[in-house]
Amino acid sequence: MIDALKGRSAAIISAALVAGAAFAGSVADAAAQAPQKQTIRFGTAGIGGDLPVEMMYVFKEWVDRSAPGEFDVQIHHTGTLVRAGTEIVALQRNSVEMSILSWWDIADRIPEYNVMTVGYLFKDWNHVKATMDGDIGKEYKARIAKDLQVQILDYYYAGPRIVNLREARKVETPADLAGVKLRMPGSPAFLLMGKALGANAVPLPLPEVYLALKTGTIDGQDNPISTTYRAKFYEATKQIVLTYHSIPANMLAISDTAWNKLSERQKAIFRDAARAAMVFNDTNKFRDDDDTLEKMRAAGLTITKPNVDAFRTQVLKVFADSEYVTKAPPGWVDRIERLAR
Repeated sequence: MIDALKGRSAAIISAALVAGAAFAGSVADAAAQAPQKQTIRFGTAGIGGDLPVEMMYVFKEWVDRSAPGEFDVQIHHTGTLVRAGTEIVALQRNSVEMSILSWWDIADRIPEYNVMTVGYLFKDWNHVKATMDGDIGKEYKARIAKDLQVQILDYYYAGPRIVNLREARKVETPADLAGVKLRMPGSPAFLLMGKALGANAVPLPLPEVYLALKTGTIDGQDNPISTTYRAKFYEATKQIVLTYHSIPANMLAISDTAWNKLSERQKAIFRDAARAAMVFNDTNKFRDDDDTLEKMRAAGLTITKPNVDAFRTQVLKVFADSEYVTKAPPGWVDRIERLAR
């Protein structure tokens, strides 16, 4: 009897092992047959906590909900995967699948598109939107796709650039910035902008700006309001001058390599996700800039508004004689100006 039970137990165990092995095999087969998630590394030099980075998480959430299990969208910010100025190369080399590009990034590769970086070319954000949503925007994105193998999914309000000074002074016109060593990004277009504003433009990488302000190596810096606050430049300065000399649109971009792997349904999801991210940013940006200015005012900074018309006249005069206007796509300057009416 005992031997019979032992034999029965052995048979049960053996059957269980066979069944378990079969189940494990079927699970393994199912896993092998299941489509692999497509990795989307979304990298930026943007600072964590700033709206453009928060916007990236909105994009990720939209994709995750709309295409569950199809993508692994990974967010990399603060230069951990892609440094400022290297975004296009990173996209082309497939170091990242997505990134955020500026007008200046594009102009470095397509020189005639420097026209988009001309100071005071755009009067306000509605003027920018009319341009980007119209025929010029279509031409712009098509040329980027053709020449750079990068697709522009959407664009967003990056906020106006301002002048931030180490020592407070009266600033009404460009003449009031004479002799001021004003840090600008290192591209020729930015350096010309600094000169047009009336200052001595000093090229300097963003990570070096705080110390340069502290030590007096520079007298001021140009950046959007949010960057000025997030990078804590307000701690080393005393004044913000609301020149609003540039109102740029930044763009959500994806490499052709990644884009071409998507089905038409997935492409539509990515476009919708980019639009949701843009709406999130733009809905919050105007209020965020106002709140940030108040925080810096509370920290002791003087906030002043110059004679913007005087700055606009001077800056447009300087740029009118430059290759940024003379070599622009034929008719673009006039077409852009008409869109403001």
